[in-house]
Amino acid sequence: MNLIKHFYLLLILLVGSTSNIQAQQEYPLLDTIVTSFLETANLPGISIAVSQDEQLIYAEGYGYADLENNIPMTPDMQLRTASVAKVITTTALGKLLSEGKIDLDAPIKTYVPYIDKQYAQLTLRQLTGHTSGMAHRPKGNAYKKKQYTSIQESTQLLKAPLLFEPDTQYQYSTHAFNLVAAAIEGASGTSFETYLKEDVFNVLGMQHTFPENIKQLSEKDAQLYYHKKGKLHKEKLTNASYKLAGAGFRSTPTDLVKMMHGYTNGFISSEAKKTLFKSHQLIDGSTTQVGITWRSSIDIFGHNVIEHAGSWRGTRTVIVHYPKDNLNIAIMINADSQIIIEETAHLLAYIIRNNASAVTSSLDIDKNISVTARLNNEITKHSGTFRFQENQGLLTVADLNFISSAPILYIGKQHYVAITKAGILYLQMTETENIQGNLFIYHTRHKTTPLEHTPLISFQ
Repeated sequence: MNLIKHFYLLLILLVGSTSNIQAQQEYPLLDTIVTSFLETANLPGISIAVSQDEQLIYAEGYGYADLENNIPMTPDMQLRTASVAKVITTTALGKLLSEGKIDLDAPIKTYVPYIDKQYAQLTLRQLTGHTSGMAHRPKGNAYKKKQYTSIQESTQLLKAPLLFEPDTQYQYSTHAFNLVAAAIEGASGTSFETYLKEDVFNVLGMQHTFPENIKQLSEKDAQLYYHKKGKLHKEKLTNASYKLAGAGFRSTPTDLVKMMHGYTNGFISSEAKKTLFKSHQLIDGSTTQVGITWRSSIDIFGHNVIEHAGSWRGTRTVIVHYPKDNLNIAIMINADSQIIIEETAHLLAYIIRNNASAVTSSLDIDKNISVTARLNNEITKHSGTFRFQENQGLLTVADLNFISSAPILYIGKQHYVAITKAGILYLQMTETENIQGNLFIYHTRHKTTPLEHTPLISFQ
């Protein structure tokens, strides 16, 4: 182990020891909201970790990692990362960039001499920014049945021509990260898995992060589920080694926030971090709100965030970084679901950032309401009821499934949340007898606050 690596490992161990000694804060309002969400969305389990200034300040599991065996979810239970694997790979890329060992704008053939000729001139900036023109994944399913033992083998699965000229469009591609992993091997002189383990995971204290092999899971790995006809069913595990760098790791929320400490403690240089977070620009001058994998956005409260989410075969995940506050939140759910997870994370982060536990709303109301919904480019009218008293309430709209019965909670400063099957969503309301409400749903890559967008649901 070289001197620099030894120094960072010692630093992480010291910080980790301090974090373990320091008592984590309690957030009863957050606990109430997440517990309600677990029930409303019919989820098996949720795991959450939050850190600030390289200190773990909150880590909790809710529900079950294994329903059949009554094994509770914990923040150290290992789940599939899905596409959050992409920012794990990018963290390794950032380390090489910090050390001057890799050039994001060099042709990929510089680091991958065996690369298919049609992809040889693509750059790491294009591949990680999803502007390369590569397809999302290979066609068919046969390749999913194999446990691939080398990155070189998995890079050769995709033979399709480019979908467009590089840097003319944005098109999400998971398979592009196979090439990124191959470049990491070429630049580091070691295998992708070895570099991740020795130069990233060990150094940052990520003890529960590793390439998934479905034949080598343990009691530390959560059971994964999916919804069918309103019920949870065990997910049949599918091999992920064909897309290791883009979606094939197992990890924990506590490990994911530890990874983010590498962006602020010197593991990744400040110059490299700027490069990783800066939005890519297409040939026509438009920006994508995606840098080197990382997505830049604005939350409902107007705060800048750097984030990435994932969803695949039994899991829904997200990692969010607040640069101004040096705060990170990671959420992992052991069910394949269409949860609006970025917004959910932003609202939970708000509670922690503002210590919103002893807040009180003056709203006291029970009335019938008229509801306007804007779904699938169609405006529809509905009737419902809204009740609220002593900081909590209920919004019911019988013929709108995802908010047919949505608990409402106050989180302070005239901000409310609706607990729905689709996620924890922001509710803007006037605190008067003539109640008016706007429910906002948003994902990521916003240049302005979602409050400036049209609400999905309005009622009065």
